[in-house]
Amino acid sequence: MILIVPLIAGALFGGLCIVLIRFFRRGRQSVTWAKIIDGGMMDEVLNANELMRMFFVADSIDPADFLANYVEVCESLPVKPPVEPGKPTRSAAAFEKGASVPPGYPRWFLAAYPDVVLWLSSQDENSMLHIAAEALYGNEGARELVRIHGIKRIKELIDEKFEAFDIFQLRRLVTGFVRDTQKRLECAMVVKDKRQRGRFESKPKRPIDHLSKRVISDLDF
Repeated sequence: MILIVPLIAGALFGGLCIVLIRFFRRGRQSVTWAKIIDGGMMDEVLNANELMRMFFVADSIDPADFLANYVEVCESLPVKPPVEPGKPTRSAAAFEKGASVPPGYPRWFLAAYPDVVLWLSSQDENSMLHIAAEALYGNEGARELVRIHGIKRIKELIDEKFEAFDIFQLRRLVTGFVRDTQKRLECAMVVKDKRQRGRFESKPKRPIDHLSKRVISDLDF
């Protein structure tokens, strides 16, 4: 912030001087994964190191977005945030401070992947069933179950046994979202491409194996 202060010069100059005084505001503290973990925000998670490896680091999740979204989706926080959180991302704001959170997801996933959760919940019943079955049983497992029992039985199995996704099922869900939508994850950091000055691009997608190219929704039921 700059403050402009007018001063009357001495008789020698007989004019008006303008003195510029600049005040420097202290910037907001940066958010890092170390601060989030050391501050106790992940204490409720038993496998924080595995989550870092399988999700947050692998998908370049922005810790600042994660923290803001985590505060948004929690009705009550386990501990005070290590730094002041910013505004939640667009998808996380749709959860209305936890009031509209779909069941079956841990809070860390809602905070890091709110767009994946909204994407699945916005599908029609058949599409949602296909995506959920692939996440729960894997590509080949879901196709085999459909071949043997039919899609109706898959729905019954999910209704009977599903309580919450485990971390491997959540990993498949994220992979399916990126593959099917071809979108960058909402909370993924945008990194500078050093080969092109001034241009910013998302982290390159990992190669997809040949089994992942076919999705259960491509089959004719």
